[in-house]
Amino acid sequence: MSRLQIYIVTAPGLEEVTARELAKLDMKVIDLGIGGLTCSVTWSQLMLAHLHLRTATRVLVRLGRFEASGFGDLKAGMGDIPLHEWLPRHSALNINVSASGSRLTHTDAIEERVREVVRRTYDPALAYEGGVHTMHVRIARNVATVSLDATGDPLYQRGWRTEAGAAPMRETLAAALLQWSGAAAHKGVLTDPCCGAGTLMVEAAQMARKIPAGRNRAFAFEQWRPVDAAQNAKLRAAAEADVRPPLKKPHHASDLSADMVEVARANAERAGVSDDITFSVADAISAAKDAAVVTNPPYGERMTAKGIKALYAGLGTAAKLAVIAPASGLPAFKREFDATLATSNGGLAVRFAQVAFSP
Repeated sequence: MSRLQIYIVTAPGLEEVTARELAKLDMKVIDLGIGGLTCSVTWSQLMLAHLHLRTATRVLVRLGRFEASGFGDLKAGMGDIPLHEWLPRHSALNINVSASGSRLTHTDAIEERVREVVRRTYDPALAYEGGVHTMHVRIARNVATVSLDATGDPLYQRGWRTEAGAAPMRETLAAALLQWSGAAAHKGVLTDPCCGAGTLMVEAAQMARKIPAGRNRAFAFEQWRPVDAAQNAKLRAAAEADVRPPLKKPHHASDLSADMVEVARANAERAGVSDDITFSVADAISAAKDAAVVTNPPYGERMTAKGIKALYAGLGTAAKLAVIAPASGLPAFKREFDATLATSNGGLAVRFAQVAFSP
């Protein structure tokens, strides 16, 4: 197990953004799919990926891949996986099953056969000394792929955003917009005039200071048996040693709601970047004028159609603009965007769009 084959889950549309992150970590992508990427990594690289990837949702480690045309094949293939070499004793196993285009289609029956082999139960009401781990069994075209979830809680749960507004965006999506648009490389001040919980500017400040995305949390694989805890501790310490001093020119976050500004301020403090962002209660259009703006403005039912048009037109006056909005809303900015990218935010189809930044 010196090298691991991993599958990195991303939001559809962000695969190439995540691939560029992996390249910066000297990790080579084997296959670029829809909603994920396959890589071959060392154990140290698995830790580095969890510490530093900002746009990925989770990482799965492949345990086995075999023909599964029937339940006999399934049980035989599962029996060849030395699960006892991976998971600690007294640990529980949650099994996630999916099946498509195969003879085996009944997911409950598949899980039952898998449990007959692995012999690890899971009762959510109980505590387990070795932790609770998740196995993914995916059967497609009569081929079973078995993986362990290395991440645990999804990677967008950084640990600092304990408060959010009515329509929060995931931290991974915020980081992806910053990276894709080129705003992350901007040398001056970035402004979010619709800051909400402050997610975009917190991500921007952490990226500028090289604060690891996974700084304040643990990962499921750290409990696995092959893991070298001392090596992981060294990698965490090295990541901390690389953190840069506070920004000389802080980014700026503002919102019409004083309550949301206080939420954003508290989140920034927990994220360790309270000195890297200035906060204010301000009108979004005034705050955006001639600024380098990165924002996730209201859309859907959060404002009237007339109000959204006025807001978007005002945001369009920014000197530089990177934004998340529905495709139908982009014309309201009255800007000719340099590039757009299709993805989703909370299940809603949206577009990244940028003008005047340099990706």
